Amino acid sequence: MGREKVLLSVKDLREELGEDLIGRDTAYKIARQLGIKLGRRWLVPREVLEQIKRGQIKKL
Repeated sequence: MGREKVLLSVKDLREELGEDLIGRDTAYKIARQLGIKLGRRWLVPREVLEQIKRGQIKKL
């Protein structure tokens, strides 16, 4: 069985939201505000992605 990632890279976040809808700079802005930095990588919790999809996070 495949498992969904709990933490998404910026690239994964863009793929999930639609690369044509969200730019790289905006994805990094989301990661800096709502994610965590692990080494050099920014990771965004899947729950943040779900909240964005549901429209619960509007101001970025």
